[in-house]
Amino acid sequence: MQTSRRYFLRLLATTAVSRCLLHAVQAAPNQKTFHSVAASERGDLRLALISDLNGPYGSTRYSPTVTAGIDLLSELKPDLVLCAGDMVAGQKISLTDSQLEAMWSSFQSTILNPLLQQGIGMIPTMGNHDASSQTKASQYVFARERHQAEAFWDHQKNRLGLKFIDASQYPFQFSVKQPGLFVVVIDASSATVDQGQRQWLEQALASESRSPDDCCIVMGHLPLTAISVGRDRAGECIEDAVNIIDLMRRHQVDLYLSGHHHAWYPGELKRQRMLSLGAMGNGPRRLLGTQRTSDPSLTVLDLFQTTRVVRETTFSLKTLESISLDSLPKQLSANSFPTLNRRDTNWSYGA
Repeated sequence: MQTSRRYFLRLLATTAVSRCLLHAVQAAPNQKTFHSVAASERGDLRLALISDLNGPYGSTRYSPTVTAGIDLLSELKPDLVLCAGDMVAGQKISLTDSQLEAMWSSFQSTILNPLLQQGIGMIPTMGNHDASSQTKASQYVFARERHQAEAFWDHQKNRLGLKFIDASQYPFQFSVKQPGLFVVVIDASSATVDQGQRQWLEQALASESRSPDDCCIVMGHLPLTAISVGRDRAGECIEDAVNIIDLMRRHQVDLYLSGHHHAWYPGELKRQRMLSLGAMGNGPRRLLGTQRTSDPSLTVLDLFQTTRVVRETTFSLKTLESISLDSLPKQLSANSFPTLNRRDTNWSYGA
């Protein structure tokens, strides 16, 4: 019986691998697999962009698509991972401190440590399920969760492989300088990005540490306009976003990176380039005006510093194949929100 069981398990494993290889072979000629991207010319700097990894409230487990994503990152070997938030499953008052600690411990062992052990650093962003900035009567509603997140990331700070420029309010808002890259993280874990933070953002973008040759990315959890069905309502996007867009345009930000809406969409609004990341974990959503649920996904940016060109590739974590830009609508539109136009995934920075 034991021999038969081992044979059956080997047969299942062989079948699964064969199917994966068959998908890769049968992929359309213009469709990239992770094997082809891993083997192709990589940029001088390769960034992996992930978001929304969490499961149900309080969960310490991650979905199979998150596991697939971590395995994919091992193949793609990015220099750095940028995470746009929702790493754990908080935002519930009844969760105890022990539960919050257990979720962050699981994130460390399942996600963070495997990346750091391969020499892949991470820039985190706080999401609403990590450390929501929602307030009531001038107090944080989820103050305990913010405290737990701050304690966790303070402990990890020196492991991340980052050169911090301003870390006075880390991990909620901070700036980082890496070779050829300048990243500013804002606390967009709720719809409110107050005037004080906007002033700080303006100062951070004007930093003397930023070089004209850097690709400049601003990252926050909530997007600047509506992306997905069910999130096209107040509280799900940053309030008074046009003001922030104008600020970023003044300071020549190359990309605003967000999560929260669980659907991949490369867009442009008022000539500001944006990227909404798909969910890596549970709860992918439909893009506005579409009927199909978005695949769980992650995105890779290859930066070629001599030509200042960026090549974006987004992978489905269901098929491990690249998702075609043509599969996305040309515009996303919702009542009371600015219309977002689809943009190209090959672009130049510093211009």
